[in-house]
Amino acid sequence: MALSKNYAKQVYDIAESQNGYFTAKQALASGYSDRMQTYHVQNGDWVRESRGIFRLSSYPPVQEPELMVWYLWSCNREGVPQAVFSHATALQVYSLSSWNSPKLHMTVPPKFRRMVVPEVLYLHYQQLSKKDITIRYGVPVTKPLRTIVDLLVDGQTPSKYIIEALEEARDQNLILNDEIADANLTEDERELLEALMRKVA
Repeated sequence: MALSKNYAKQVYDIAESQNGYFTAKQALASGYSDRMQTYHVQNGDWVRESRGIFRLSSYPPVQEPELMVWYLWSCNREGVPQAVFSHATALQVYSLSSWNSPKLHMTVPPKFRRMVVPEVLYLHYQQLSKKDITIRYGVPVTKPLRTIVDLLVDGQTPSKYIIEALEEARDQNLILNDEIADANLTEDERELLEALMRKVA
């Protein structure tokens, strides 16, 4: 029984750091066999949210719970999540502009591969700098400036919503002039951003 309590504590500690969620691989590493995992789901202790992803049924509700589910979905073979929420989803996380996308946008490394990508997801393949990432709701999200630049490069979001996002981000001090000046952008990215700023000025 003591060993079982130790297993439970390990899983709880993992889940607590992930908004109540954990993967089957993490449970296995904590001592829960596949059969034990099935038992805890059937017993109502755990909720199976997606293939290989569970939630502690007793864990308090959190904001934007689907973000953690799909973040854990992006784990590589070593169990390390690869995704960063970006583009339109990052705008929604920051509540910038009135633009809404029916899909969750995630940026993943260029070599990221999945046999099947759920329809709810839209994957962008790019190697992001750590300087362009922050944490919101317990998951990584591109910072507002990187988000706006990515939307400009992607070209799928109407410009009026990107202008709206830039104005709101600057009003809320989420993007500062010094940050724009010092941003590590390609020449094309810089040109797109400067053209957008001329529309805002």
